[in-house]
Amino acid sequence: MMFPRLSLCVLALLLITSVAHGGFPPSWYMSAIEKADPNILGYVARFEEDACVITERDLKDAVASVIKRSEVEPRPGRRGEVHLSVSVRCLNVDPTSVFSLAIQFGSKDSDSTVLYVKDYGEIFAATDADTVLQTIKTSVEAAMTDYTLANFDR
Repeated sequence: MMFPRLSLCVLALLLITSVAHGGFPPSWYMSAIEKADPNILGYVARFEEDACVITERDLKDAVASVIKRSEVEPRPGRRGEVHLSVSVRCLNVDPTSVFSLAIQFGSKDSDSTVLYVKDYGEIFAATDADTVLQTIKTSVEAAMTDYTLANFDR
């Protein structure tokens, strides 16, 4: 009897999480990621720890390529009022590596950086660089979809 309830609770939690994570962002969020000059987007792409199967150059190139495909000029650094922050952590567990990917928009003033609550990242396992880079690109594409909607399609 306990397992069906547990299964139902897990299913409900997954549905709530997927609804909260997906869907159209609220209007306050879309306003927060609007820019005066949306054709240029600053970005920060970094490793929190050892990145296992990819290099820092691989990460930066992957992020920049997705931004370019969105017809926006990528600029390394926290330029302007809104930027994209991409952070990768890796735990190497032979033969698979587990990755934590955090992708958020943020803004920087003279003293600090604020990252917005919506995170486009995920936690996943991979054994090869191609899978890791494709997962990063897919997550950055989701962020750039919202950026495009906020800045060009309103």
